[in-house]
Amino acid sequence: MKFNFLGRVISVEADGGGSIVTSQSFPQGEDYLESPFHPPSQVPATLILESMAASGGRLVRAVSGEKAFGLVVRVEEARFWSSVKAGEEVLVRSELLGIQDKSGESFGLARTRSQAFVGDEAVAEARIAFICVPVAGFGLKPA
Repeated sequence: MKFNFLGRVISVEADGGGSIVTSQSFPQGEDYLESPFHPPSQVPATLILESMAASGGRLVRAVSGEKAFGLVVRVEEARFWSSVKAGEEVLVRSELLGIQDKSGESFGLARTRSQAFVGDEAVAEARIAFICVPVAGFGLKPA
């Protein structure tokens, strides 16, 4: 089993408000698809939420110039309109609603709004709060 919530970054706009588009597919045959809690080949909604969180966290990193990373502290709101089937590509569009320190040099909070799509159909939406942690504070090198 391999949990990968952000397959690739399609576009990033780190200036202004900040936005990002990412994609993720959940391959058929993964262990998490075999569960009595959802129909076979249906991707659990929690994994879609994780993809939206990963997209928002990557946006925080981009806006800070790779000097901070975001850790989820709260899912403020999440809505799911339809399910995702294994093998479908999920596009996640995230926008930055606010960030305390764009420089990434000190701890602060950030909020994002993410929408997940399969094709043109919106399947989920979430507002997520992050704590922004300076990369330098953990002895990590910027990406």
